[in-house]
Amino acid sequence: MEREPLSPELDSLWRRLWEEWQDNDEEDLILDPSRLGSLEAEIPALEGRIKTALAYLQRAYYIQYRSGVGDEGIEPILYDVYEPR
Repeated sequence: MEREPLSPELDSLWRRLWEEWQDNDEEDLILDPSRLGSLEAEIPALEGRIKTALAYLQRAYYIQYRSGVGDEGIEPILYDVYEPR
């Protein structure tokens, strides 16, 4: 399936998630509030809409994630990032 083109801020988020996922040996990453906050700080255009951005990346076949229970309650857990071309 063809991926939809990304805006610059979504592309930055996707590539950042790819780096984190690779650094974690392709193991699940828990995107807890502090990690989401640091991603928003790195990509100011996504401030206040990081979870919406994650949902878009999933719908457009750039990532897969699910919700899980973490220290702060229900949190998104990243479980696959499709490789940048």
